[in-house]
Amino acid sequence: MAPPRANPSFHSPFLLPLLLLIPAALSAAETSPYSAHCPALPAAPDLAEGGGGAALPTLQLSTGYFSGGGARLFGPDPSSQPRSFAFLPTSVLRTANASLLHVSATLTVSGGRRPLRDRGRNLFEYDGHAHRLRPRLPRFMGRRGYVTFGLEGYYSSASGELCMVGTGSGRAADGSPVHFLPVVLRVGFPSPGNLTRPFVTGRLESTSSFSPFEPVSLVAYAEEDYTYAESASCPPPAAGRLDALQVFEGRNFSCAHLNSMLKAPFSLIYGSGSDTTASSLGLQQMYMYVNRMHCSDDGAVRAYVVFTNQTEASMYNFMLGEKAVVAEGFWNQKRSQVCLKGCHVVNSGPSRADLAVGECGIGMSFWFPSVWSLQQRSFAAGLVWNASLKTGEAIAAGSSTITPNFRGNLAGLKYQYTKVDEAKKYYKENGLNKKRKGKFPDSNSYRDLVFRFYVQKGGGSGYASPVTIGSMLFDGNSLVVPDPFSRHATAEMKQRLINVSYDIYYVGNWSLESFHRRHISAEGVYDAETGSLCMIACREVNVSSDCEILVTAQFSSLDAKVTQHVKGKIRSLRKKTDPLFFETLDIASYGMYIDQVDESIWRMDLESTMALISMTLSCIFIAVQLFHVKKVPEALSAMSITMLVVLALGYMIPLVLNFEALFKNSNKQTVPLSGGGWLEVNEVMVRIITMITFLLQLRLLQVAWSARSTDGTKAESWAAERKVLWVCLPLYIIGGVITWVVHMRFKHGRRMLRHVVRMTPVRHTFWEDLVSYGGLILDGFLLPQVTLNVFSDSKVKALSPVFYIGSTIIRALPHVYDLFRTQHFVPSLRPSYRYASPHDDLFSQAWDIVIPCGAVLLSVLLFFQQWLGGAFFLCSKNRKTSEYEMVATVSSE
Repeated sequence: MAPPRANPSFHSPFLLPLLLLIPAALSAAETSPYSAHCPALPAAPDLAEGGGGAALPTLQLSTGYFSGGGARLFGPDPSSQPRSFAFLPTSVLRTANASLLHVSATLTVSGGRRPLRDRGRNLFEYDGHAHRLRPRLPRFMGRRGYVTFGLEGYYSSASGELCMVGTGSGRAADGSPVHFLPVVLRVGFPSPGNLTRPFVTGRLESTSSFSPFEPVSLVAYAEEDYTYAESASCPPPAAGRLDALQVFEGRNFSCAHLNSMLKAPFSLIYGSGSDTTASSLGLQQMYMYVNRMHCSDDGAVRAYVVFTNQTEASMYNFMLGEKAVVAEGFWNQKRSQVCLKGCHVVNSGPSRADLAVGECGIGMSFWFPSVWSLQQRSFAAGLVWNASLKTGEAIAAGSSTITPNFRGNLAGLKYQYTKVDEAKKYYKENGLNKKRKGKFPDSNSYRDLVFRFYVQKGGGSGYASPVTIGSMLFDGNSLVVPDPFSRHATAEMKQRLINVSYDIYYVGNWSLESFHRRHISAEGVYDAETGSLCMIACREVNVSSDCEILVTAQFSSLDAKVTQHVKGKIRSLRKKTDPLFFETLDIASYGMYIDQVDESIWRMDLESTMALISMTLSCIFIAVQLFHVKKVPEALSAMSITMLVVLALGYMIPLVLNFEALFKNSNKQTVPLSGGGWLEVNEVMVRIITMITFLLQLRLLQVAWSARSTDGTKAESWAAERKVLWVCLPLYIIGGVITWVVHMRFKHGRRMLRHVVRMTPVRHTFWEDLVSYGGLILDGFLLPQVTLNVFSDSKVKALSPVFYIGSTIIRALPHVYDLFRTQHFVPSLRPSYRYASPHDDLFSQAWDIVIPCGAVLLSVLLFFQQWLGGAFFLCSKNRKTSEYEMVATVSSE
């Protein structure tokens, strides 16, 4: 059929100009010049560098919040991870206009992720169907959309206005790419900023009508050019003096150091006398964050403080929270205290980013207590009050015990024990003073007093760490002596009963509905001779404290080869009718002491080296066998093909399972405690040598097969080989069936981890169990050869003694080592075996005896067969020993 005739109205005289006009129109619509979008700040030529003058502003905004932009591009708002942006200038240049600066910058706008319900800080969650705790697994939270813009424009130092244009690209929240978004950015900097004008606001808009980009509102806390008002004031302490830690004693004030110490969230404590203050300030939140802080060199401090009920707020991004306050003040060096006065932050428009400053009259102060106790362990403490009230009521606030990554001076910190005498009474009543055998953790192995535990009934987990041991503070890694010249601190550590205090974090049983992590503070005594711990503990219940809790624990000896190294109880001392009473919690900790961890690392290094040596020897033994068959040609026809196939499969299967890891380390089980990359290097070397060994084994199989095929007695040889298959193959199949039955019977069997935390055990697949059974077949690799010798009644030295004796030792040695490992090393919950792994063979106390004995027995039988004849043990009078003869083959020329 002929094609239809073209429409004459679309001939080339009109088509070509039209095609040329379309790109021009699109370009004009999407790439408008700077002057069209920023007429208030006309462009000016740059001045040559080195002109001198006052320092230029950086105009940097390290983090801020934005709203708008569209849910498809940036995800929902609010979201589990807050929206944020960062504005980072790459160059700021002077221009011919003294009030204008030429600015080039990068703006990165990052959206949030889909919201999730707050599940608290815990490792477990409640399974309503199974009515038990199950591990809290990582959840996919969706993509986070982002766009990065390259912008250029001008900043007016007179008005504080910034206007820039540019384009951006990135990725939408749904994963689709975003390219060439033309935008204009307008930002207003407070010039200068103060308590009532602390925010930088802006708007980002698309300059293209075809763009899916919706307008974006920006807000951030000003980082520079700020003017402080008159100084704030702090009320005098009730006791006449404030017991505050001198954090800057002997050195200059540091804003970065102060900011790091106030970074942890503060828990708000609404006491009985703070109702009026809380009501007047509109505060009812649980947590307070000093979200942004800036200072001047003379100690002036300003901050943006957020009040929220979120337990996992992102403190490193700009937060909105349920309520916020901006404050300014100073650092009182003499009292080691921050004094601030603040104002409410209110929403001034339809967007969440439209922030303004409202009523003032808020007082705030922060300090670092120098004396801790059972109920007062805040690393940083604070007060919030209404300055317009004359009652003096205040809301107390306290942060965690020690902020993460703290590197400050804690030498002046002291702990005041108040419950030691009561703990000693229960220590004797519970028989914890009874003598026990072994050496237990003491002041020299204080890091072993840290342990994670699991609740054996009802589910749950926790973490216990010392706060103080004697008068010394435990900072998570070392002990800090309050007074370096005190002899008392050294003497008390040598006593049998040592005063200790603990922080215990626990989830489960008390809070199955919310799954929030609960904190228990405890103090008491530790017996270094019996490894017994007895403490009185306190927990927060709503706004009150429950301090009638007894915590007891017994540590295993340092030389014990057991996985459970702590066993204890957490029980209520109240009557069952008391509403605060709870059932006794039996806790257990499974793991290793510090020295045992070091031994485990040494064991892994040893096993990696042993695996390398073992595979290297296997390669050498096969090479020896290849030389042997050249020296004794009749050995080729006398070797069992079945045996050679079994050995070849034994080397091939590990290569197939770890093929990718041969070139790339894809092993998911990492060993973070091991030093360097020695283990990884050994693994790669083992796989390379395994590949070489497999190739040599294939060569041995090929020459044996070829010799069997060209041998004049090949019919008799293959007949004997078929008899070997009729004997060995059913045995292998029966073993496989037994493996399947055992797998089905015990796949829901008892495992230590399941008993401890009621977690679903890591089950072995049938394929994994079958591979382990394959290791048993390899252990008996001589069985086909011994069987072939019986049927052929051969005295031919088919196998070199170095080959079969050496290979037998290599197969038996892992079982001997496993017996040694069981007696001398503590197994961990997730053992990492580089040699004699249960994934490669069958290992247990019984198998470790039976398998080496069986392998040696086959080796001895083969030795006598090659000396006396294949059927020497049958004692038959009519038995006739046969040997394979070399038959000359006629070659055609």
